[in-house]
Amino acid sequence: MIKPNTTTLIYDRDVSGHHLDYLQFLVEYLAEVPASVRSFFVFVLNPEAQKRFAPYELMLRFHYLADSQINSFETQQSVLKRAAAEFDLLTKLASHYQAKRLFFMHLDAFQIELGKAQHWNRGIETAGILFLPFRKQYENGTTTASRLKRAVRGLRKYQQVKWMLQNPNLKEVFFLNDQDGVTQYNERFGGFFAYLPDPIDQNLTVEASVGALKIKYQVPNERLIFLIYGHLSARKNIPNIMASLGGLSEEQRSKICLLVCGEPEKGYEQTLYASIDEAKKLHPEVAVVTHFQFFDPVLTNEVFKLADVVLVPYIHFFSSSNILGLAAKYHKPLIASKLGIMGQLVQQYQLGQIINPESQAEIKQAMEAHLNHTAPTINGRSYLEAHSNAVFCQKILKIEGIAHH
Repeated sequence: MIKPNTTTLIYDRDVSGHHLDYLQFLVEYLAEVPASVRSFFVFVLNPEAQKRFAPYELMLRFHYLADSQINSFETQQSVLKRAAAEFDLLTKLASHYQAKRLFFMHLDAFQIELGKAQHWNRGIETAGILFLPFRKQYENGTTTASRLKRAVRGLRKYQQVKWMLQNPNLKEVFFLNDQDGVTQYNERFGGFFAYLPDPIDQNLTVEASVGALKIKYQVPNERLIFLIYGHLSARKNIPNIMASLGGLSEEQRSKICLLVCGEPEKGYEQTLYASIDEAKKLHPEVAVVTHFQFFDPVLTNEVFKLADVVLVPYIHFFSSSNILGLAAKYHKPLIASKLGIMGQLVQQYQLGQIINPESQAEIKQAMEAHLNHTAPTINGRSYLEAHSNAVFCQKILKIEGIAHH
């Protein structure tokens, strides 16, 4: 694949969590290719992303949605109606920019819309990343109720994918970090699915010392720092983590700092704050340090350099996360859920411990292993080698073979 001959719209309405980071990789990659190549790409983004990408606006093409458009999407009565409204706008923008390719950075919400016959003859090649494909072996099946729930969910997901693939313009669906899933889906549905490595920026480095970072982030000395990072939603399992502290001795708790960094999800703030306040009240000897704010790439790298252990015992989440790469970059061990792709990758690359995320006892035991210096040390080099951001960008942009300046 050499120089593109058609314009591509790259769409992401969200700015939370990993969304801006993945867009940053694409923007930085395109900034380094010839102008004759990068002019073929238009980023269609939330207006809140503008401050992040302002330095690139003279080099790249951005179309920021109006606040009124975002509000109209969010006031739709259902996810399906919102997807239909977004797709309608994207079709108009494709015509405006004479784009013949549309890439969804988050395809999940558009599966039903893509399968509608009204879109089949639009002549716009479509591709995207499916973050939440159904993978039976990763889901809980320990009880009759959970197996029934899994079976119903599996049937619904199968029908969604089958419906979506009716669209002859849909050319490629990417799975992050899940080669086995790609193989399984291609065997079942045909060769529409492709592997995409979850990327990590290995060039960005932090000059500040750990001592200086402790001062900056108000972390007390002589504490083992357990990091909870990212978009702070229910899947982060924070109430269970906080409750697990009760299983440790008072002396052990006095050696711990829980560093919580990220933006709380709207609607989840009360649950989040209550669980943290309860832990502080029950266990005042634990240092709980919170920074409820947006973390740009520099700040993100700082807190991963600062941390000793990264807590990712996610619940009801079976996909990958760029937290794996950040932890590997700084050789910080993870305590991860054994369910899903993250658990598989932590095991495959020996990046830490995997546990049942529902079990406070297992969370406690994993933390205790670090306090007792019996947890395995890790080396993230092999994971990093397999997850370069260049490969990620080339697969999405379809411009392998283009030399950077």
